Amino acid sequence: MPEPRHSMGDFPTELLRQQLGEGLVALGLDTAVGEAARDGLLDYLAQLQRWNRSHNLTAIRDPHAMVAQHLLDSLALLPHLPDGLLLDVGSGAGLPGVPLAIVRSGQDFVLIEPNAKKAAFLRHVHRHLGLVRVVVHAGRVENYRPPEPAAAVLSRATASLARLDAMTQHLQASGTRVLAAKGPGWREEMREWPRAASLAPESIPLAVPGLPPRFLVRWPGG
Repeated sequence: MPEPRHSMGDFPTELLRQQLGEGLVALGLDTAVGEAARDGLLDYLAQLQRWNRSHNLTAIRDPHAMVAQHLLDSLALLPHLPDGLLLDVGSGAGLPGVPLAIVRSGQDFVLIEPNAKKAAFLRHVHRHLGLVRVVVHAGRVENYRPPEPAAAVLSRATASLARLDAMTQHLQASGTRVLAAKGPGWREEMREWPRAASLAPESIPLAVPGLPPRFLVRWPGG
């Protein structure tokens, strides 16, 4: 077996690479994510695991679980991304923005995160991985004004649909899409969302290997 490219505690990187590769095949993304991007994705996990020891950035500690719950769950959004500026709202440890930015290295991303230690990690990842088209905004999304209308607002486990809509209405220009990755509870959230009827959001099932049913809830801004 080849030597691991990165240190990931007790888990050899090649096993994680194999898991990632199998997951990409299951998602239909095998040809969309090249070897250099896979290196970057595993390097990102290595950095996350290292920082997690002292900064508690994510409750998930097992690198194999990180592949499914962080990498594959984020990359499931890849086929639904429009061209143009993408805003990752409540990015946390960089999800889904960092995995998507690693694969879409020629696209502009803004990672918006108010928590200081998480924003510090995002700045570290930005430098370490050389993500030159990524900007980290350490602050509340309500106070962020993009340099141009965004093509899409991305969210993963940030807030309920009603809260997400309220937080980002100033970012929802004509032509902007909102893409929210959700679990099965999105149906209950719809009932508590005042603008749901007028926005008519659609839901798209996401079959992420190793995870319960996931959904992409999206609607046009404006």
